[in-house]
Amino acid sequence: MRAKIARVQLDIDYLCPNCYLHFRLTNSEIPRKYINKNCPACAELLGISPISLEIELPEPEQPVDNEDSLRAIKALQAQGYSKKEAQIRVRAVHRDSLGISELIREAISYEQST
Repeated sequence: MRAKIARVQLDIDYLCPNCYLHFRLTNSEIPRKYINKNCPACAELLGISPISLEIELPEPEQPVDNEDSLRAIKALQAQGYSKKEAQIRVRAVHRDSLGISELIREAISYEQST
C-alpha cells in the first residue's frame, strides 16, 4: 500500500539584492504566477517567479512468481479460487523455505485482514 500526500509544508527563502535581507514565503504565500512584492526592509520592488514541483512516483514492481508459486496458484485455481485471489493468497504466505504442499496449505488457510 502506498501512502498519499496529505499536506505539503513548503517554505521558500528569498534574498533582496538591494539590502540582502532574507525573507520567507510559506505555503499559500508562494506565488502561482509571476508577482511583484516589496522588500519588507527597504521597500525595493522585487519580482518573484512562481515555483512548481513535479512529483514522480515509481511504478510499483510486479511480483515475480517462482515455479512453486505458479504451481500453487494453479492448484488453488483448480480448487475454485479465482486467479487474482489465488495470487494474493500465495504471494502473502510465500517463503523460499516452504515446499509446494506447505505453500498450498498456508495459502488456503490465509485470511486477509481488511
